[in-house]
Amino acid sequence: MKNCLYVGSFNPPTTIHLKITKDLLDLKVIDYLYFLPVNSKAKAKELVSIESRINMLNLIKIKNQEVLNIYTFNNLGFFNYLILENIKKTYQINYLLMGSDLFLKLDTFLEYENILKNYYLIVIQRDKNDLEAIISLKYSFYKNKIIIIKKEYSGSSTKSREGLASGKSLYLDDKVLDYIKKNNLYN
Repeated sequence: MKNCLYVGSFNPPTTIHLKITKDLLDLKVIDYLYFLPVNSKAKAKELVSIESRINMLNLIKIKNQEVLNIYTFNNLGFFNYLILENIKKTYQINYLLMGSDLFLKLDTFLEYENILKNYYLIVIQRDKNDLEAIISLKYSFYKNKIIIIKKEYSGSSTKSREGLASGKSLYLDDKVLDYIKKNNLYN
């Protein structure tokens, strides 16, 4: 079974997040996906609560998807390799899904080599970066464990937040937009 963990802020979760995961499931790249909204020290001022992000993800998840709560594994809401290993024990995770922006920072993660040794990575091409060249240069030993998805997915949580500030609902499912309005988020 190919169980995948999708770690991110999901601040807010967008139709793009959902489209990526639906495509991966439909194409049988993975069998099951777990969303894991986490906190980010760099974006602390922009984040709504993890509980709100979990609620929004639960509104839009589809078959073969589940939303996990980082607080089950870490009381600060941050993600690291030890937490990943604990999640793996419970949910048999063997794939990690990330955007190319995060992949470009992979070598700054604590124990990133253990991630490469113990997991397959699915990397969504987000910019014009030459991921294949980066893999050849930095991670050639693990190239058979890194899957690059080259399909163009435009949009982001940042663009959604910016749209909300100007009264637009870019890349947001109606259920998520209703939740945001009802709970007065992103004002």
